[in-house]
Amino acid sequence: MRKLLLSAVVLCASVLPSFAGGGSLKDTGPEPVAAPTWYGPYIGVHAGGGWSSVDWTYIVAGTTADHDGSGAFGGLQAGYNFRTGNLVWGLEADISGANIDGRTPCPNPSFSCDSEISWLGSVRLRAGFTSGAWLIYGTGGFGFGRVDISTTSAANVTNGTERTLTGWTAGGGVEFIVDQNWSIKGEYLYYDLGDDTFTVDANLRVRADTTLHTGKIGFNYRF
Repeated sequence: MRKLLLSAVVLCASVLPSFAGGGSLKDTGPEPVAAPTWYGPYIGVHAGGGWSSVDWTYIVAGTTADHDGSGAFGGLQAGYNFRTGNLVWGLEADISGANIDGRTPCPNPSFSCDSEISWLGSVRLRAGFTSGAWLIYGTGGFGFGRVDISTTSAANVTNGTERTLTGWTAGGGVEFIVDQNWSIKGEYLYYDLGDDTFTVDANLRVRADTTLHTGKIGFNYRF
């Protein structure tokens, strides 16, 4: 009887740990979390500041009203990353509402020559190198934005034209993985939106060339 009882105790001691979680009664803590990865789709938000430069020339008279502008912008981005070793590359698109404006006295000082960028967007390739949770990358591609060129009289009457301009953009940034899904990035982009013809007060035609420097902070959520 004693031998039978001892055998039962030994059997229970060997079997019960397997029901308790893997062959040991020792608490091994939570399951390990998989290492964060750069691969796959993501969406995010961003906000920052922009600095514009407008080369303004009256087509008939040849006089100029070149000026700079500044303001804020913010919006959304989405993209997809691929990874091979330490190389990360992919495609990103973004869209931003903006309030980047500038002005200077016109050649006729009774008027102010004004510019405003009301939104910006891009579709870009992105490629860089990662080390652990850090990614350093360059980016470039198609850029576009809504530009308003106008004149404002001393009586505060504004006349102008608004167009969607297209061109190119390029820049770079740094991104850091915060946890399994979230990352934070800082990014610089230069936009060249090209030149186009606008009509302002008294039906005068203006040739305006618009470029832009932007800096932003963004947050991405990876699926």
